[in-house]
Amino acid sequence: MTIAEMVEKAWLMLIGLSVFGGSLYVVYFRDSHYWRYLCEFYEAPWQRPIETRYFQHAVAYGEGIASKSYNGILTIGVHELGLALSILPPFSFFHKPLFIPYAEIKGWKQYWYLNSKSYELEFQSAPDVKLVMPASQIKWLQETSRGQMEIVGEHSPHKQRPNIWYAILIVQGVMALGLLLYFVLGEATL
Repeated sequence: MTIAEMVEKAWLMLIGLSVFGGSLYVVYFRDSHYWRYLCEFYEAPWQRPIETRYFQHAVAYGEGIASKSYNGILTIGVHELGLALSILPPFSFFHKPLFIPYAEIKGWKQYWYLNSKSYELEFQSAPDVKLVMPASQIKWLQETSRGQMEIVGEHSPHKQRPNIWYAILIVQGVMALGLLLYFVLGEATL
């Protein structure tokens, strides 16, 4: 292998790594849009909470059709005066820890998840972004915080979820059913 060939391979590898790194940067930055908005109001360094739960779930959504799911990568800490949220590494790029005082939080019933009850958390200082969490997490938060969070037993006055969500679920279900039939019927004819 000549020096020119080695330089060419190194150059191509550098270009490939740059494209990969740049793409990863764009994806992480885009996916942190709602979290960065919450950071404008609630960013705070992570401090040792009274009780912590790792690998929790939440969905952040706001205006538009996009939402960001933090399934299994959310850490929730309960403090005397508020709720701490953090994203586990390596997903934590552009996701600084949050501390939200209980007085800023209001919760509503929500039908986001298909297989469980959920609640939507609305934040007084950041009304454009909402977090949806499973009811089991909200119950734990209520018990651990000794009821300091305001959770209303009625449904959210906001739109339940973007209408495009239902269309996407129907299309995915039809596609999955079509693939299943193709493979089941395709095997029978061979």
